[in-house]
Amino acid sequence: MNERTRRSAAIAAIMVLMMAAACASAGRPGTYTRLVITGSEIREAGYQSAYEALTHHRDLIVFEGEIGFKGGNDRSTFGRETQDYYLPMLVVDGDFNLNDAVTTLRRISADEIVTIRLYYSSMVPARYRRPGAEGGVIEVNTR
Repeated sequence: MNERTRRSAAIAAIMVLMMAAACASAGRPGTYTRLVITGSEIREAGYQSAYEALTHHRDLIVFEGEIGFKGGNDRSTFGRETQDYYLPMLVVDGDFNLNDAVTTLRRISADEIVTIRLYYSSMVPARYRRPGAEGGVIEVNTR
């Protein structure tokens, strides 16, 4: 092998190692990054309700009376002057929650949760596509 080929191979090997290390690095403890959160993970982290668990998800922003995905769009947003948020629809055990989502999430005990799934607006399954779900869906499945 010539010098140039060896150097290219070494650079490629270093890049592969760097990507593997980046993929293996974990987030902060208690901070979720996945789109599916299991009830056992919520209970192990010591959270008492669905609301408390979702306040520690990196892709969500939770204010006192609102919950939303980080990002923004023109139709269904709330937020401050410089940053807007997608407002997701809450679905609990297949039923659309048309009331206050934050109050409902606070009432769902961690002991009752099987999974919480987050669907961004582009990922909303057909069964949940309806007016109001343009900002995504938070699906909570309980026992």
